[in-house]
Amino acid sequence: MIHVSCILYQLTMSLYKGHLAGGIFVFILYVLALVIFFSFKPNMNLLIWFGLCMLGALWPDVDTNSLGQKLFYGIFLVLDSFFLFTGLYKEAALLGFFALLPIVGKHRGWTHTIWAAFLIPSPMLLLPIFKPELNAGELEYYIPVVIGYLSHLILDWELKLY
Repeated sequence: MIHVSCILYQLTMSLYKGHLAGGIFVFILYVLALVIFFSFKPNMNLLIWFGLCMLGALWPDVDTNSLGQKLFYGIFLVLDSFFLFTGLYKEAALLGFFALLPIVGKHRGWTHTIWAAFLIPSPMLLLPIFKPELNAGELEYYIPVVIGYLSHLILDWELKLY
């Protein structure tokens, strides 16, 4: 007999709200750890970090029809259009190529792996190296995405190491 809580869990996870709630939970823990152990004084960057954590919490389901897929592919469409209209054809082609990768795999495939949780947000670590004039990136933005991503994997119980 299927337990009612199992059904509710599956409905919540498939409707994205559970992943957002998980992302909120780990984000609060992250900020509390920064305040307690590193004397962090909350500032406006928390809003950016929070948004990045929520994006990380939604990203793994980009490989299936979900809110995350709609959100990210909407962002990809806007960015790709911008690249095309401004003559950045190489950037448009690269974005188009990388945007196809999640769709090629199966649901809960490579997007639900530990290595993807660390690799997907890695451009945030590389951005300051290649575009220092943007004054953005590094660990400050990378960590919130990773913790949001990991919260998704934990909630799905899909901690694959391959």
